[in-house]
Amino acid sequence: MNAALRKYGPRLAILAVLVLLPLFVQDRYFMHIAVQTCIFTILTMSWNLLAGYTGQLNLGHAAFYGVGAYTSALVSMKLGLSPWLGLPAGGLAAAFFGFLLGFPALRLSGPYLAITTIGFAEILRLVAINWVDLTRGSLGLSGIPLLTPIHVGSWRFRFYFEKDYYYVVLAAALITFLCIRRLTHSEFGVSLKALRDDQTGAQSIGIDASAYKLAVFTISAFFAGFAGALFAHFVRLVSPETMALHVTFDVLTMTMIGGLGTTGGPIIGAIVLTSFSNWLRYLEDFLKMDIRLVVYGLMLILTIRFMREGLMGVIRGLAERFKRTGPWAQRGGRP
Repeated sequence: MNAALRKYGPRLAILAVLVLLPLFVQDRYFMHIAVQTCIFTILTMSWNLLAGYTGQLNLGHAAFYGVGAYTSALVSMKLGLSPWLGLPAGGLAAAFFGFLLGFPALRLSGPYLAITTIGFAEILRLVAINWVDLTRGSLGLSGIPLLTPIHVGSWRFRFYFEKDYYYVVLAAALITFLCIRRLTHSEFGVSLKALRDDQTGAQSIGIDASAYKLAVFTISAFFAGFAGALFAHFVRLVSPETMALHVTFDVLTMTMIGGLGTTGGPIIGAIVLTSFSNWLRYLEDFLKMDIRLVVYGLMLILTIRFMREGLMGVIRGLAERFKRTGPWAQRGGRP
């Protein structure tokens, strides 16, 4: 019983804090940041699945994010369908493009794959700019519908405010976490790690590299598109800048600082960097200059130089040290 409490107690406590957060925090700006954090958590977990567990450096990941946002917005605005149908539609549209991008990735790696994915994202961004009849060009799509209310008996749940939408993105982030955790801790995840560490050796024991790469590109793109769809119905505005390189760089930085190739690292990175970037805006207003990318670059360099496993590695190190020196250590690790 005590062992189970030590294992699941902290997780249940964190979950309780997240669920009860809107009841104690009334500030709308803080809840806006909380919603953004959940969306970026989904995006970082999807990128980490591809780069952290498979070793495929995708620098065009924002393209899937943008495709999901545009698809969900257009499904609601042009076809008149419920935004709830637009959310999975955005994920499926992004998964289709991820499947297509997976084919050239079968024969590319390292900088060649990185350049290809950057080009892919830039092509889609230019299409969004020039296809004015569909996307309104650089003006973007505005007035995207909110999520429609849900009726449960006499209860009616609306999603007009940040605290209401927070529960939607929180549930989406938890579902994404559980799905990706299940994948990475299964035979599928073991095969991905084997391909990342030694592709030739993995193929020699019967792992089909082509099938696994296509699958992981598709899955990763689906969750990125799903995050984009959530973003579209939250801010109610989507522009070609959603697919810009700096969005991918933000996701990369969050994942690296949190811990590349770990389950909890992208979550920690998204929480820390999303909160930090909003504070950084006040500093930029004071200095009258844009320094966010410079600061992110310095943080990334310091992380690679001194914290190879990111913040997740630091947390693990502190946990191991506590186990050795904590109150249970002197009694053989048992309470």
